[in-house]
This record gives sequence, C-alpha cells and structure tokens, in this order.
Amino acid sequence: MTKRALTLFGFLAAFGLGIWLTQFFYQSKQKEITESQSTILLDKVKDVLKLVTVEANFNELYNETQTRPVTLYLPLPSTFSFSKKAILEVQGKVLVGYDLEKVKITADSVNRVLTLSNLPEPEILSIDHQVQYRNLEESFFNSFSAEDYTDLNRNAKDMLKEKVEESDLMDKARAQGNQMLDVIRFMGESLGWTVKLEVDLIESTPPLAE
Repeated sequence: MTKRALTLFGFLAAFGLGIWLTQFFYQSKQKEITESQSTILLDKVKDVLKLVTVEANFNELYNETQTRPVTLYLPLPSTFSFSKKAILEVQGKVLVGYDLEKVKITADSVNRVLTLSNLPEPEILSIDHQVQYRNLEESFFNSFSAEDYTDLNRNAKDMLKEKVEESDLMDKARAQGNQMLDVIRFMGESLGWTVKLEVDLIESTPPLAE
C-alpha cells in the first residue's frame, strides 16, 4: 500500500506540475503578444489634415499565376514547368481627396486679402481592402509560402490603385475641390475679403460673378 500510495502521489505531483508549467508559459506568451500589439498601434498615431471628397467601393476578382521551371535529370536533363495559381476576391474602400497640409494660406489684414497657394492635386488618401482566397492551385515543386500570401495581398491592393487611376474618380474629386474653393471665395467676399488663388485646381473653372 505504501509503494502504491507513493507512486500515485508522484503521478499526481507530476501531473499538477505539468498543468502549472503549461499555464505559466501560456500566460507569459499571451502577455508578450498583447504588449507587441500595443506598440504597433502607438506607431500608427499621427496628426493628419486631409479632406476626403470621393469615396468608392470596389469588388474585384484578382487572378495570378506563377510558373517555375525545374530541370530534372532522367537521366538526361529535362526542364519542366510547375505552376501555381491563385484566385482572390478583393473588396476595398478607396478614399480620394486632398492633403491640406500642403496648402499655404497668407492673410493680408490691411488690404483684406486672403491668398491660397500651393494647392495640391487630388490623390488616393487610403485604400482599405479585404482579401478572400477563392481558389489556390499549387504544384509539388511550386507551392505557396507565407511570403507568397503577403505578395498576393500587396498585389491585390496595387490592383485597386490601378482601378482608381483608370476611373474618373480623380476628376470627380477635382470637381469637388473646385466647389470647395468656390465656397471659400464666396464666404470671404461676403465678409469683405478678397480671396486669391495662386493656382486653381482646374484652370477652366470660371470665377464667381461679382
């Protein structure tokens, strides 16, 4: 009985020690991950001054095929091509507008003249996208790696950027920017100020009637 009791006690002690060590390492790992995420969030905080004039939503299918040549000796050297293919559904929201940090404002209080200079062109302010992998086909000598998934995600975002540049979103954003300038000009003239634009966003924009 004493030997069995000691054996049972030793087994229970080892089992309890194993549970304690598992919880200890799990909690330590969990704490480390949480601290790392907090640091990343702090790195993303900065002051911005941007004006969004156009918002667009995209839903696109993105296909990418990569081919890798492999030379096998059977016994003569022969080259074979092994491909891998990915089909992605890309959903994204694109914001187009102006970086107002580039604008320079000069006020002449004596002559009551407000001058706006260094007016920027519309640009893509942000691209928020999500990727769903619809189909993945790979070969034995050409399989997907973690780096490949990162490249696919980046290429999908670049595809959305190209879609925006090929569309009329920039023209729409420019038109909205001109309307904003007309409002600023009207408000300034209503208060007895003259608003001057060093370079208008669209040269053909007619001035407001006096």
